Amino acid sequence: MICPPELRQVSVANLTVGRLEPVRFIEEGAAAGFGAVGLLLASATPQPLEHEIAGRPDVMRAVKAALRETGLRVFDVEAFVLSPDASIEAYRPYLEAGAELGATHLSSVGTQWLGNSRFLEPSERIDLFARLCEEAERFGLHVGVEFMLYRDIRTWRDALDLVEAAGRPNAGLILDMLHLHRAGTLPAELAAVPANRIAYAQICDVAGPSPALDDLPVEARTARLHPGDGDIPLRGFLKLLPETTPLVIETPVPAEAGLPTAERLLSAASHARAFLGAHRATPSLETPA
Repeated sequence: MICPPELRQVSVANLTVGRLEPVRFIEEGAAAGFGAVGLLLASATPQPLEHEIAGRPDVMRAVKAALRETGLRVFDVEAFVLSPDASIEAYRPYLEAGAELGATHLSSVGTQWLGNSRFLEPSERIDLFARLCEEAERFGLHVGVEFMLYRDIRTWRDALDLVEAAGRPNAGLILDMLHLHRAGTLPAELAAVPANRIAYAQICDVAGPSPALDDLPVEARTARLHPGDGDIPLRGFLKLLPETTPLVIETPVPAEAGLPTAERLLSAASHARAFLGAHRATPSLETPA
């Protein structure tokens, strides 16, 4: 069973506040009380990056200075898309930048169904993922696979099959609570995932019935809730995670979208602290939140 950490041991995902300029994200994330951030180095969507980091020496220097001044660390960097157009060689500068900034994890995702007509065959995906892991290992990075119903790695079973088939030691699953819930996953199912194949967990909540498949990306990117404010059986999931599982808060809350980013990060931190504190104080987790 996972032991809820102090907030300084928790990372906050960039999606929580959108594509914020990285130095400002680090400074405001630190002021809110988080111990780490996730940085977007490459876009997993057709939308280009608003704030380039890799290949920008001036930005890299500024980011490293902000990390030193705040004491924050970079937990993960995003995102490698396992698609027919993907190139390990083209992605290498992002791996280098992530390692230079001290990141320990890299996220990868499948190809989104909507807007695409070309997809990798299973054997091609396994080969590409294995090569990505091999390259990431050179930079000390662990590669997580994030599954989503609207991409061609849809469920935790798909992700685990890929990771096991690739056979690389530095590979695991990213357990996003929203994607687990929308796929109809029950907490008890996580017992089938080997502990060494869990990269990290992304914590959020969501309420109500699932949107249509084509609308799931919008929900995932803009319409999550703070943990404990929705219908996901978060305590049941947390109960089954290994104690050392890193936690990431990923809560783009629509009701707070108009607030300054500093206030949104403070709110994310406050809600996360309250939820994790309640989880720690709960003597039994048999009843989902």
